This record gives sequence, C-alpha cells and structure tokens, in this order.
Amino acid sequence: MVFNILIVDDETDIRELVSGILNDNGYVTDSVGSYIEASEFIRKKRPNLVILDVWLGEGDRDGLRLLDFIKKEYNHLPVIMMSGHGTIETAVSAIKKGAYDFIEKPFNSARLITSVEKAIETLRLKMENDELKIKAKVCDGILGKSQNVIGIKRFIEKIAPLDETCLIIGPIGSDKESIAKEIHRLSQRSKNEFGILNCRSYTPRQLESELFGAEIRANDAPSIKYGFLEKVNRGTLFIDELSVISLELQLKILRMIKENFFFRIGSSEKILLNARLIVGSSQNVEQLVTLGKFNKELYYRLNSNLIKVLPLKSRKEDISYLLEHFMTQTAKANNTTPKRFSNEAISLLNSYSWPGDVIQMKNMVDWLLAIKIAEEDNNEIISPDNLPKEIFKTETTIERAVSISMISELSIKDAREAFEREYFMEQLKRFSGNISQTAKFVGMERTALHRKLKSLNIPDLKLFKDN
Repeated sequence: MVFNILIVDDETDIRELVSGILNDNGYVTDSVGSYIEASEFIRKKRPNLVILDVWLGEGDRDGLRLLDFIKKEYNHLPVIMMSGHGTIETAVSAIKKGAYDFIEKPFNSARLITSVEKAIETLRLKMENDELKIKAKVCDGILGKSQNVIGIKRFIEKIAPLDETCLIIGPIGSDKESIAKEIHRLSQRSKNEFGILNCRSYTPRQLESELFGAEIRANDAPSIKYGFLEKVNRGTLFIDELSVISLELQLKILRMIKENFFFRIGSSEKILLNARLIVGSSQNVEQLVTLGKFNKELYYRLNSNLIKVLPLKSRKEDISYLLEHFMTQTAKANNTTPKRFSNEAISLLNSYSWPGDVIQMKNMVDWLLAIKIAEEDNNEIISPDNLPKEIFKTETTIERAVSISMISELSIKDAREAFEREYFMEQLKRFSGNISQTAKFVGMERTALHRKLKSLNIPDLKLFKDN
C-alpha cells in the first residue's frame, strides 16, 4: 500500500526540504502552507500522515489549532509536529492534544524518517487489526431487522444460558458460525475456548480423529493427539455441516451425547464430555432422516433447540440494511469513505437470488470498495454498472437440476409434499406474506391455507400477515 503524507508549513523551503527527504525514501507527499489549505486537503484527499509546523504564520501556534481540528474530525490520522521554536511546554502540549511525535527544527533527516516510519507502521497495524476484527465477525452474530432475524436474536438470548445442544439450519453462506459464537458469548462458558470444526474439510477417518482425538502407542509410550472435544474443554464446539458425515460417526456422536463421555481412537480410557455442542447444517436434515441418510434419534436430540436461518433472498427487508452495514464497516477498515448504492442498484440487489447468502454479499461489498479505491473513483454512488456481472444473471437450470435430483430420490408422497411446500412458499413471497391474497390466488379458504401451511411445516408462520 502506498502511504500519502501531507506536509503543512508556511515556509516553502521547509516544505520542499521535508518533501525531498521523504520522496527519496519512497513516500508520496503533498504540501500546503496554511490552516485553510490543510483542512480542505485533509477533507478531500484523506492523507495517511500529517507533518505539521506549530507556527503557520496565521496566529499564535496556529498549527496546534489545526491539530485540534484533525483529532476532532479525523482522530485516526497520525500527526507529527515540528517547531523551530520548540520548548518542552510546546512539545508536551502537542502530545497531550494527540500528536504522534514532536520534532524540533532544524531536524536530523534520520530522526524525521524514523518518526515517519514508526507512525506509518502504527497506522498499518491498526488498519490490519480493524480489518481482521471486521472479517472475524462478519455480521456480529446475525444482523437484520426481519422477523426471522428478530426471532433468532430472542431465541439466542433464551437458549444461550441453558448450556444445551443447538442445531442451526441455514443455507451455505448464511454465517451460522457467527450465530454459534453469539450463543457462546452469552453463555456461562464465554470465558473459555470456542472451537470450529467443519465436517466438509476432512475425510471420514480424519474427521473422527479431529473430533475425538487419537492415541498411538510406540514402544509402550502413548502418543496422544487431542481432538477438538478436549481442546475446547469447558468451552463450546461448533460442528458445521454435520449432515455430511457417515451414519457410523453420527451414531458415535449420539452415544457420546447420551452417555456424556467418549473415547479417543485407539484408547479405552473414558473422557468426560465437558463442551457445549452447537451443530450446523446447510441441508434439510429432516428430509435426510426421511431418506435414511441421517440418524433419527440424533436429529430429534438436536432438533429440540432449532434455529432456522431463512435465505437472504427470502428476507428482502434485510438486504438494504446489510449492504449499508457492510459498506460502513469495510470502508472503516480501509480508512476510506463509504459509497452509497443508487436506487437502481438497490433494486437489482433486492431481486438477486444471493446463492452465497450473507457472506457473498460481504465479499461483494469488499470487492466493490476495492475497485473504487483502485480506480480512485471520486463518485460516491455505486450504480448498476459497478455491480458484478453475476448480479444480472437469472437463475439457471443448475438450481432446478439440483431440486430435480433431490426430488427423484423421494417417494411420490414426499415429492408431492416437497413440491407443495415450494409452491406455497413462492406464492407467499409473491404477495409479501399476505395470507388473504395468497388464499384467493390459489383458490383456497384462508383457514384451509393456514392448515396447509402448518401441515407442510412452512417455517416462521409469524412472518406472514393474516389480512
């Protein structure tokens, strides 16, 4: 990353001298000679560092007044103060006001470069730390204002202190991990470890070893590999995509939950289970039970505390909210100004299917802002022309083929039910959840439609208006 440095001094010779030294060391510089010029430059160009003279020839210690302005409006911006009339009092005053460093003129070139390098390194580390924090939490548990999100937040507050096993079902990209972290944060185990085990990342044999651990004996001396269940002792383990594992391993997990202990592979020593389990799946686990691909008893044990995350395309009211949130957070991490989406762009994004869900949106916003910064585009508006090409693509036969592939494995009764469920969900979306209008369109009485929706286990019936 190229760091831009603004030099503020009322003496042209000093500005040229400092610029020359910094340019020779690979820094890009600009310079101005007054308070007004400096404040305007900072507002428009957002430099990474300011080197500022205490006296600007416009009043007693006018540079300190500019320092006050910078710390008030752009607190993250580091400032190195200079003075040809430096005293201890002036230096102390500058540091107290928030200056990063104070250099007395005439200064040594090495002293100037050292101060600049330290200030830039401090800024770089702060930017990286801010970005990592944002990427780590992606969406702060779960963000949004839809009834689905509000319901999830309330359920998390209720279930978190109870130390019970939870099942989170939501599409790929819905960031189930952040929901699990929020449950952990609000639980009695919050001060202990939070671990994540994604079942798709390992072969069946590797997965069993990663979960339970293993004990290998060589020359009668055991070599122990600790699994996640021991690594997060007294903490919380989030096992994501549990639905892809073998029935044999599902049975071992069920036995562990029932008996509250487990064995390392190759060992007969009982290990007490002292970790809260939160399980995630992007598949319809109930349907997998019907197909014989998921252990029924394990599902019922997990299903007692079920969180269903609707896909982003089904909670349109969250789209604008999330776009603004991700834009603000990403801009802050990159030390730049957030861009605003035009009404046309918002309309397109509202109609998009979001196959990668919330994480796809986060990545898209990162990409958009990176492109804008790279192009040094001063336009604050993101128009449809700026959006990725996939936003303009309609759903293809790929998604339909997946559905057909799944339905082909069902009995005629289950296939009919799956079709009806999708049909009624689409009709409810068409009429924005209005039960009366939906019932009229499909040719049913309102009470009959209510019964049908309940029998089909349509999620979150409270989302749909009864008028």
